[in-house]
Amino acid sequence: MTSVKYKLSYLLPVLFLVLFSSSGCFDVKREIKMNPDGTGLENMYITLDKDFYDRMNTLADLDKTGKWKKKLDSLSDDGIIERGITASLQRVGGTSVKELKVTLNPDASKQIYLQYSFDEPGVLAKVVKEGTFFWSNQLPVIWNTIKFQYEEDNLTFKQTIRKAERSFDDELMHTVFSSTYPGKKITYAIEFPFEVKESNAMTASGNMLTWEMSIEDVIHNQQTDTAGLVKDASLELTYAEKIDRTVGKVSQKENPLIRVQVYNRNKEPVKIGTGVVLKDGMLVTNFKLMNLIEGAGYFSVILPSDSLAGIDDMTEKDLDEKQDLVFLRYGSSDKFKPIKYAVTGNIKYGDKVKLFYYPNTLSSTVYSMDGNIAATKKWTKKTSVIEIKPSKPITLEGGAVFNEAGEFLGMITQAFDGEVGKLYLVPADYIKSQMP
Repeated sequence: MTSVKYKLSYLLPVLFLVLFSSSGCFDVKREIKMNPDGTGLENMYITLDKDFYDRMNTLADLDKTGKWKKKLDSLSDDGIIERGITASLQRVGGTSVKELKVTLNPDASKQIYLQYSFDEPGVLAKVVKEGTFFWSNQLPVIWNTIKFQYEEDNLTFKQTIRKAERSFDDELMHTVFSSTYPGKKITYAIEFPFEVKESNAMTASGNMLTWEMSIEDVIHNQQTDTAGLVKDASLELTYAEKIDRTVGKVSQKENPLIRVQVYNRNKEPVKIGTGVVLKDGMLVTNFKLMNLIEGAGYFSVILPSDSLAGIDDMTEKDLDEKQDLVFLRYGSSDKFKPIKYAVTGNIKYGDKVKLFYYPNTLSSTVYSMDGNIAATKKWTKKTSVIEIKPSKPITLEGGAVFNEAGEFLGMITQAFDGEVGKLYLVPADYIKSQMP
């Protein structure tokens, strides 16, 4: 078998609000063929009936700002629908629209047909973000993620939907549609091109798995759908994260790392940096990695659950460009293991250390690797940088290093240019002295 077929009624890259209508208001059919290399083609069919437009009319009449009237007008104009869908797909790299058509049916319903190609499965989540942006509060919120991980012939699929209310929080809209959320079910089926070993699917038939969730869960709760698959060990999947057993996975409570999402001036995600949690609600990350000029001051913290936490306003004391430091305060109830700080003056050549890092910044899993102290070198007139030799060559954009006593030794930085195969740390005791 060489294809994957999705029937995902909630991954709607055109009209998120159709999910909020009652039974019969809409019909969505998605057929996605994915090749083993991650490329593929999707055919999508969306039907909006008179009942849906009646509900939208009610919402537009109640809205005094005129916002929903404009959205309703957009849904009533075929040309605007086509241009909007095309523009949404064009904002997603790795897609190409093949065919797009809007048809008015005799019963006054509308059918939208869209066919587009994609370069890798991660594009499917990006299409959701861009396609629903017009209907959202337009905040940088990630509520849908798709991931693949593999180790030799074992492949894992994971898709998470979590609290879409953070992106779709219009109170008036919820007043009109919320009574339909609990009873409206969303079902999607995936036919995998690999043997299925296990899954948490509602039903399974061979390589075809089916999941179901309610709109209530989409909006207010969380669901994670998973499948364990078997692939040819010789097949390299560029779209999947490879699990390296030469290093160890680390649980959330055993490590201090957290991801930081950086956005550009248009509030589009441009990169992910690594933060070190110094205490609950306080992290430090690299000035160089955060790239404040490119980010234009827009950041979010990605929690281990893959949800986002907001960041408090920053002050000049939070920035230390010369030592490659940025301190951020964020809101979260998640607890991290308290840090004990090592003293730079006590370290010596050959001391064993443990590195903690993200093997892939898109992953919420932290890995660890052994290493040794190689040297300390002058960085500025008042500060030194610690040189680490990892157990195998590796290039890391951020991370934390601890000594054998479990004390925080420093944060990995790329701001210091040194010997090939070595990593360099901003010392922990300096970070502690500068913490706001």
